[in-house]
Amino acid sequence: MEELNLSNEEAYSLIKILKVFLKKYNIDLRPGNKGILNLQSSNGEWEFLLDYFTPSHRDDKISIHLREKENNLSLLRVNIDPVGFHNNANNKICGNRMLIFSSDEWLEKNDGSTYVKAFTLPSEFSNPDNIEQVFLDFLLYINVKKENKINFPSLF
Repeated sequence: MEELNLSNEEAYSLIKILKVFLKKYNIDLRPGNKGILNLQSSNGEWEFLLDYFTPSHRDDKISIHLREKENNLSLLRVNIDPVGFHNNANNKICGNRMLIFSSDEWLEKNDGSTYVKAFTLPSEFSNPDNIEQVFLDFLLYINVKKENKINFPSLF
């Protein structure tokens, strides 16, 4: 990737803009599942992809990822992984974390690919031990209006 087609301000605005699901989804968060959900801004101007992944060998780990569809840029990702880490340009974030679009990190790291900066998981994520609650907290954080369009089959 040679350049970013988004500023920090634009990315933060896209994270916070009101979003809606385009259809109903059954979201299976049991180990070994993944999915992509289609979202759009409430005004219809922007489209987003929300990816989630749970590894088959662990029930305490999930990755949830919001991308802007046109440029396929990651706006925000949450990793629930108590033993994982991310190396920022100037520090290392261990354990559960949030990765946010950052043109500053793109310039500082200068590796041609990293444009997210990791932070400790914020307090808005009320129970990192419950991946269903993490998913719901993620939807609140990125301002998604659920409108009874998601369903979680029994986890266990």
